[in-house]
Parts: sequence; structure tokens; C-alpha cells
Amino acid sequence: MSEEQGIKKIKVLAYLDTPSCATGFGTVARNILMGLYNTGRYDIDIIGINYWGDPHGYPFRIWPAGTNADRDPYGRKKAFSMIQQMEYDLLFFLQDTFILSFLPQLHEHLRTIGKDFRSICYFPVDGAPYKAWIENVNACDYTVAYSEFGKRLAKEVCPGVKDMLVIPHGTNTSDYYPANKNEVESFRSQFFGIAAKNFIFTNLNRNQQRKDIPRTIAAFAELKKDIKDITLYLHMAKEDQGWKLEQVVQNYDLNTEEDVIFPGNFNVNQGYPRNIVNLIYNASDCVISTTLGEGMGLSWLEAMATKTPVIMPNNTAMSEFITEDRGYLVKSGGNPSLYTVCRTDNEVIRPLVDVEDMVKKMRHVYENREEAKQKAERAYTWIKTQMDWQSCIVPQWIKVFDEAYTDLISEKNINLTSAQNIIESESF
Repeated sequence: MSEEQGIKKIKVLAYLDTPSCATGFGTVARNILMGLYNTGRYDIDIIGINYWGDPHGYPFRIWPAGTNADRDPYGRKKAFSMIQQMEYDLLFFLQDTFILSFLPQLHEHLRTIGKDFRSICYFPVDGAPYKAWIENVNACDYTVAYSEFGKRLAKEVCPGVKDMLVIPHGTNTSDYYPANKNEVESFRSQFFGIAAKNFIFTNLNRNQQRKDIPRTIAAFAELKKDIKDITLYLHMAKEDQGWKLEQVVQNYDLNTEEDVIFPGNFNVNQGYPRNIVNLIYNASDCVISTTLGEGMGLSWLEAMATKTPVIMPNNTAMSEFITEDRGYLVKSGGNPSLYTVCRTDNEVIRPLVDVEDMVKKMRHVYENREEAKQKAERAYTWIKTQMDWQSCIVPQWIKVFDEAYTDLISEKNINLTSAQNIIESESF
């Protein structure tokens, strides 16, 4: 039903990565917001991070957050100014807790100027948070963590935080699925070239400090000493927020023609089309990561949706979801030698992957392919039945947004009734 038919839609204003960008936040935003839109009951505007005004094709009005006089890529002052001037019933925030430092002041200001609304915040915890970060999101009426791990750590550092929900990320199984075998073989031959004949380990993460890509290369280099017919594909930019990865590869005496290979013409914000990424998952023999922590993580979920085995670190949210029958977990942290503090990472202490155990798990999957395939089959069933975005995860979000709007309307009706009672009592 539409407003033209006399039905007022629920107006949502969202502050998050634009659904059109290739970031993890963008993927989450796209799936949640499209799920809301498809109900026919929500009208959605976006203040978009990583959006620069390009045509996008989504049924939303999107304003660039990053174009501002402060040169703030998150456009926080701009968002503060815009939000107080716009019309909405519900505010939705999706971003790191330390970025959302303006939320307490924003909520206080909006209440002061008489705005009637409810706010919802969906936030990651990928390591021990600071109390102030959790207080930022606690300003919202509804707080939703990615995982029980995140919820637990949030409550540990901020015991007074309001009750919060937990809704995990899903996977869009219409985007990521087991592709036709002949199509996969043809793609593998063309995309990986001379490496197509090898066993291919793939890491699909951004080249940034928290993903610790050099440790992936280190583990691969160690395994390569004994097993020659393997290749590491790094689906990321060779140079980004992390390292000059080609130089790292050379420093491990590996080559970039067949040992460790990269995507061509790769843009970190646009990425590759989802149909190509799906084929990359399908054409890989195993998807791996040496990340220092994840609020949830997407590559392992998407890999599972394509029946591709996964090897992931046994840390943060991944420990909660990757069970022994769905994939392989690598030792991470656990002794003083396996922790680090990264530069420009808010001084969070993070667990390092045990390279020796990583090599052991990679070797095991290489040598036990049938076992790995069976785990991948069980993981695929779990994804299809419990983790699909539109059939399993989005309904949980619709319930949250519907509840928030119902609460808003109920309060308005109570206030209207109270005002009417005052008027009636004063008329006598």
C-alpha cells in the first residue's frame, strides 16, 4: 500500500554505509533496508557513508555523508545538522560504536526541540570495547548487537546498559549459492589462469590492520615449503589501509604469478559484482582468514552458502557460530605471545592467529577434502535454514522496527489523550 492510496508509510532515516558500496556495513545495510522496503510499509531516507552522489538504483533517497566542510568521511556534524531538520518516525544507526560518539548529544537535542521518534542502533563488537563506546549506542531506544559475544562484552564494560537484542548477520542466498559445475570450472580456468590447476586457498577481506593479511601469507608460505600445488588468492587491494602486499609476498620468497595472486582492476569501495564474487567463492577450494577479530564477519558466511570449506580464527563472534561440524577454527590468542595492539586501532588488545596451527588446519583440509566437503554441506544446510537474510534474519528486523513504531504511536496516543483530558477538565 502507498501513501497515494491513503496509507501513511513509516518514515525511516538511516545513518550508515550506503547500500551501494562494497563494504561489510554496506552489505548489511542493503539487506536490512531492502527487507524493510519490500514490506511496502516503510519509506527510507539515508545519510550515506561512502556515498558520493553516484546513481545507485535503490528505492531510497541518499545524501552523501562524506561531503562536508569538516573533511570527515563519516559526516558526523553534517548528520547532526541534517537529522534535526528532517522528518522521520524512526532513526536507524549502523556503524562502529566509537564512530557514533555524537549519539548522546543528538538524542538530547532532538528531545529538547520536541522531536517524536524512536531510534535503533545495530553495532559490532570485535574486541573489548570502551565504556564510552557502549554509552554512545545506549543513547538509542533499541540496541541490537551482532552476537552474544558482543552483547556480553558490552554489558561487562557498561553494566547499566539497557537490555539489548542480538540479531546476527545473514547471507543472501540468491547472491551466494552453489553455482553450476561447468560454469565454475570455466570461470576458475579463466580467472585463476595458470594457478587453476592448484588447490586454491582464498582470503576475501580488506587489506587493513585488523585483518592481519601478512599472517595469512606467512601460514601459506610455510605450507608451500612442503606442498607445491597450492595457491593463495587475496581478494583485496594490493595497497590500502594495511600493507604493500606485493612486497610482503616477495619478502616471503613467493611470486605473484602463481604462488599468491590478486584481483585485477580492484576498487575497494566498488569491489566486484556479486555474481563474480559468488563464482570466486565457488571456484576456491577453501576460504581462510587470519583476522584479529570480527563483529560477525561475512566471508565465512558467504563461503558456507556456496558449500566452500572455511578455516577461520577461533576468536570473537566466529567462535560462537563456526562449530566443529561446520568448519575449522584456528587457535587465536591464549598465550602472551599471541596478542598485539595495532596502530590506529584504539589501543584494543587483539588475539593473533597461531601460524603453526593455521598451517596444520590448512594441511588437514588439503589432505582430507572429503571431510572438508561434508562439513561444508552441513554448513550450507545451516545457512539455508537459519541464516538466510530475507527468510530468516530480515523478519527479526521487521519485528524490531514494527515494535519501535508501535511504541512511538502508543506514546503519541497517550499524550494526545492526556492533553484532551486536560482540555476537558479545564472547560468546567
